[in-house]
Amino acid sequence: MKIHEGIHRDILRLIIWYPVRWLLMIAPLSFGFRLLDAMGNIHHFASRGKKASLLRNLTFVQPARDTEKANEAVLRYFQNHYVDRLCIFLFPRLDAGAADALVEFSGREHLDAALAKGKGVILVHGHFGPVHIPLVVLARYGYRMKQIGLPSDEGLSWIGKNVAFRLRMKYEGMMPAEIIKADSFLRGAFTWLRGNGVIMMTGDGSGTDRHVGRHDAFPFFGHTLQFPMGPALLAGKTDSELLPLFIIPGEKKRYRIVIEPALASANSGPERVRDLTGQFVRRIEQYEGLYPGFMHFLDRFHPGGMLP
Repeated sequence: MKIHEGIHRDILRLIIWYPVRWLLMIAPLSFGFRLLDAMGNIHHFASRGKKASLLRNLTFVQPARDTEKANEAVLRYFQNHYVDRLCIFLFPRLDAGAADALVEFSGREHLDAALAKGKGVILVHGHFGPVHIPLVVLARYGYRMKQIGLPSDEGLSWIGKNVAFRLRMKYEGMMPAEIIKADSFLRGAFTWLRGNGVIMMTGDGSGTDRHVGRHDAFPFFGHTLQFPMGPALLAGKTDSELLPLFIIPGEKKRYRIVIEPALASANSGPERVRDLTGQFVRRIEQYEGLYPGFMHFLDRFHPGGMLP
């Protein structure tokens, strides 16, 4: 969700990163997730203009969606924004036992089978749902995890940079998985994969207005958007398995982590890279069509591209 800077935003940051953070650090995990949902509910109630724009953009993703389901998707969008951004406060206490109560799995056997080949695994995912939960949960279950990401304080206010971003980097440093900067030399990623480790990386961009690495155009919900070729390129250079990963609402627990079989292509060279990337684009289009409230950039999606 794109947020504009201003004094009201900075006041909210100070409330969230101090009293709310302190409360989340000591409250039961189940209460913490309910509190984050409640923050999304409050924002949803107070944001008529944002709700209207989200409902409009939702028609580009699901033209035939009925009004009740559209409103449910928009409410989930607000809830997911707060969970995704702030559940980092809960991660220090999210051990394997807590993870068992929080998530269920589908396709974990695909990850195990890929690791059995001994050449490393790349889990390609999107800005969809609470993106760090699979990383932390898999690490708590004993998988050797790293993430390629692009943390940035570009465009933030002084409070945004010196409070929110600084503390976020502190908490990300406490996660049981190192985050490798996408715009740095990726020697650590190559070494990690050669040691049969697991790397998570996004297949739908950096989450910022920056394009890092090679991108190409693909059809997406009837429009054309730029998607990064990096996951497929890295898989090709390391001979690692490339598996799509998604986090969706659970059936019996709060979330379900879905790990799909490894992507494969009969092509070689640049055609293989484009084919594998296109396969992931079709996967994320499918999941975002089913669960549009988990789509991070719904407020920026419009015909012809993503709004800056």
